Amino acid sequence: MKAYRFIKAILPKEYFDWLRKNLIYASLDISEEKFASLALAYSSSFSFLIFIILQLTGFSQYWYFSLVAIPLIFLLPHLFIIMIGDKNAEFVESVLPDALQLMAANIRSGLTADKALLFSARPEFGILEKEIRLAASKAIAGESLEDALLSIGERIKSRLVSRTFKLIVDGMRKGGELANLLEQTSEDMREIKLLKKEISAQVGMYAIFIFIATGLAAPLLFSLSSYLIQTMYSLGETINIKGAESYSSIGFLKLSIGGISPSFIQTYTLLMMFTSSIFGSLIIGILQSGKEKAGLKYIPILILLNILIFILTQVFLGQVIGFIAPTATLR
Repeated sequence: MKAYRFIKAILPKEYFDWLRKNLIYASLDISEEKFASLALAYSSSFSFLIFIILQLTGFSQYWYFSLVAIPLIFLLPHLFIIMIGDKNAEFVESVLPDALQLMAANIRSGLTADKALLFSARPEFGILEKEIRLAASKAIAGESLEDALLSIGERIKSRLVSRTFKLIVDGMRKGGELANLLEQTSEDMREIKLLKKEISAQVGMYAIFIFIATGLAAPLLFSLSSYLIQTMYSLGETINIKGAESYSSIGFLKLSIGGISPSFIQTYTLLMMFTSSIFGSLIIGILQSGKEKAGLKYIPILILLNILIFILTQVFLGQVIGFIAPTATLR
């Protein structure tokens, strides 16, 4: 269609190459041109909706947020396909040892290699069943079994799966017995899986500590400091001490008159919480699975948790301080 061709003309070729691979990893049956067109259409529509909401709610001065929303919303579905691809790869890594063991048993029962590969495709293998059937159909159609096995690793976003099939193919080319290769590879993958679980358990406390520090402690401290600065700013405007133009000092305490406004502090605080949530999530992903992308799913959780705790702490401080010392509350 003309719209798809136009999108393909304005976006770089490298983007479509990357998108094509990740759509395959995510097992999504949609062309890269259509996906990009839909993502751009949705981002433009939501951006226009945000612009209308800002106009109707009296925040028209923040109209530029609607422009900022276009690339953010455009990137959101791309993050989803990355996460789906990683999830598929994680699932394939968990069931691949069983599939290899089943294929080895089929070969030992007297089936040819291509038939053994076809009959090892079981529904409980999920996405791997589709890839095994595709590779088996290639082998039955005349393609070499080595290339058919390698194609499975190319369509799964997992370095472990890709290297596993490369090792199997290398062993076949060097004269190794296929059934023994499959069984030994299956045992090695199970040992790697157990080793990953042990490593994940050992670094799990670090991930929990970072989650607590980023999701609980940081917004709490930001809220306390923000409320303190707003209170000091309000006192600096209301208290008039003679002989002080830029600031007033009471002992070691200095009350700034003017200076940084509370609105700037609020903006800075929200920006810092947003940034810490992103990097904290990426660090958690590295600790859990060794990949930054594994922490993308924690970003919205940490951002919402930060905002919720920040607002609740502000409300709590306002109520408590207003009850203890009503005259110290903000105007």
